[in-house]
Amino acid sequence: MKKIFCLAVTGYVLLMVASFGGECCAKIEIPVSPLFQPVELAAGSDIDLRYMDTPTDEPSPAMTITPRKISKTKAVLLSMLLPGAGHFYLGEKGRGEVFIGAEVASWVGAAAFQFYGDWKEDDYKRYAQEHAGISPGDKSEEFYTNLTFYDSREEYNTSGRVIDPNDPYYPNTPDYYWQWDNEDSKGVYRDMRNDSETAYRNRDFAIGVAIANRIISSIDAFRLARKIIGRRADQFGGGEDGNKEGVKFGVDANPFGDNKKFILTVTSRF
Repeated sequence: MKKIFCLAVTGYVLLMVASFGGECCAKIEIPVSPLFQPVELAAGSDIDLRYMDTPTDEPSPAMTITPRKISKTKAVLLSMLLPGAGHFYLGEKGRGEVFIGAEVASWVGAAAFQFYGDWKEDDYKRYAQEHAGISPGDKSEEFYTNLTFYDSREEYNTSGRVIDPNDPYYPNTPDYYWQWDNEDSKGVYRDMRNDSETAYRNRDFAIGVAIANRIISSIDAFRLARKIIGRRADQFGGGEDGNKEGVKFGVDANPFGDNKKFILTVTSRF
């Protein structure tokens, strides 16, 4: 029964096709997207054509790239004030963080050694009062040094000054009196004093590291700025103001010893 029904429907379709002259065609119409339809303006429309986008051959201002001006002198001065600041100015944050970290570590170390040295100094002075009988008060550094080698003031005046007659003579007054109670006490005092002196030397070394860090940071910032300026000159055909700076540095530093000094000479060609 189903087969007969299908044959009947097929015959009906063929009959309808034949009734239209034997031609069959299919037409599919796809509506045009509103985004691509032509714009039709009715009369009296409020749209102002002056604000419509029109093609232009002129480059957009946003496409014009003007590199930020860089000064080698400014980079060096910033690095001298704070190591790493010149690198941040040049956009090299990673290298700047290294120099800033070294700066912080060196000054923290110097402060720590200063604190420890003062602490041990108070300890050995107090110990000398308890075990050598010295009077409290201001004493010269040479006085505390003599305590480490001689058992008493009399031994120093009779034996010590024979070795070096130019050493000061201590008068027979309470201010210059000392007498160690035993040899072991003098040894403990010597160790405490050596610890204090070592801490002060380490403090000087940390300060020397801080000075060296400033010098290295300044030189590195100068070279990096010159490299960036040279690369920009190759890319953009020329340079900016200050590219022909002639800056030279001279350093004479001695953070150790009695004659501590730090002299930085900067010469620039304008």
